[in-house]
Amino acid sequence: MFISVSSIKRAEAGEKILYRTLSIFARFFQVSIDVLLPNSPTPTWLYNHLISKSLEPCLGRDWELHQLHSLLSYVSRKNHSKTIYIYGITGCGKTHLLSHFAQCIRAAGHFDLAFSQQGSSVIRALKFSIINFIKQLLHIDHTATDAAVKEKVNLVSRTSLGYMRMLQLLAFDLNKNQLNTLSQQTPHQITKIDRLIADDLMRYAAHKRITLVTIDDAQHLTQTQLQFLRLFTEVEYPQPILFIILAQPQGLFTSVPEWLSLAHTMPLQQLNQDAQTRLAKHCLAKKGLPIAKYQNKLKMAIERAAGNPAFLQQLLLSSNAQQCTPLDLQLLIDNTLTNMPAELTELFQFSALQGFHFNASQLSQFTQKKHTRSPLCLTQKMLCSGLVVRKSDHYSFSHPLIWEGIRNYQPRGMTNPV
Repeated sequence: MFISVSSIKRAEAGEKILYRTLSIFARFFQVSIDVLLPNSPTPTWLYNHLISKSLEPCLGRDWELHQLHSLLSYVSRKNHSKTIYIYGITGCGKTHLLSHFAQCIRAAGHFDLAFSQQGSSVIRALKFSIINFIKQLLHIDHTATDAAVKEKVNLVSRTSLGYMRMLQLLAFDLNKNQLNTLSQQTPHQITKIDRLIADDLMRYAAHKRITLVTIDDAQHLTQTQLQFLRLFTEVEYPQPILFIILAQPQGLFTSVPEWLSLAHTMPLQQLNQDAQTRLAKHCLAKKGLPIAKYQNKLKMAIERAAGNPAFLQQLLLSSNAQQCTPLDLQLLIDNTLTNMPAELTELFQFSALQGFHFNASQLSQFTQKKHTRSPLCLTQKMLCSGLVVRKSDHYSFSHPLIWEGIRNYQPRGMTNPV
């Protein structure tokens, strides 16, 4: 089937007319554009007209973007909250996907709150803390006085216990009577109060037209922070708010946490060959480098990156894409291994010498030789690092370049590997 150039131009003109019509209606009724398209998610191409600055392309993630837009439309249509859990190894593009999606929905008239455990200028994210999280949901500016904060908390709280508990979570000094009242509550009763607080916060956020709340780098959150966050994900509230949680599969997120059982899970897979090629060409063009001159380097970088977009871009800009591990990745691995207990670091080095894949009997050789007291515990710590994954009958490093980086690791004060 052949499509003429004139047909394509007419279709593009139609898209622009539809955009202008929708935007006029959206401004008149003071709603976001996707409200005018209730039976389907807003088409991705529409956002290109909405955004004055061209977005950094999110190549190879069309399916994921469609899923995100579909779920946002679903939340608006059904008028209840939903959580999406996106996970994948370092460099696979979680933050970039989130940034692209957030810019799209802002352009469509939505309001969002973005948090990251590290804090991020890429996605305009605040550093996550329980205090920051509550204040943002309450639409409290950082310049607000204590009196203004207390007034807002009083306005939003439906019970006196909820008011006192929220002030406590916001690190206010409570008076003696307030402290005594809260201290008399059992842990179960405190949890019930916290659930009521979560409901109050969701109601107010929806009132302020917040439709998206994102938390990046969730694997770095503390147990207390996760305990509070799960109040918002274990229940689907009658407010049209979409939560997106991003994490690397490590620590408490080595497997999908039980408290995210209601979430829509989205493992971020490696890019296919075509997407890698387009991303590599885009990266070179953005740097003003001639693509034809870098064909060999491009092919080598694609082969070694094995579908990881961040590793691909690092390899393209490195001086030796054929042999060297990307500097940023090597530094990450060096810091990770250096901060581990010595025995765990040695286990990683030993495993790397066995190959990209290794099995339980090989790990047993190491633990027996070292007279390890708790070999299963040590193996579990290895899995919780996110550098290794367990298959049905063996273990593998999470990426060939991670395996390579571990083999290259040199402990401080040592010149020979294990």
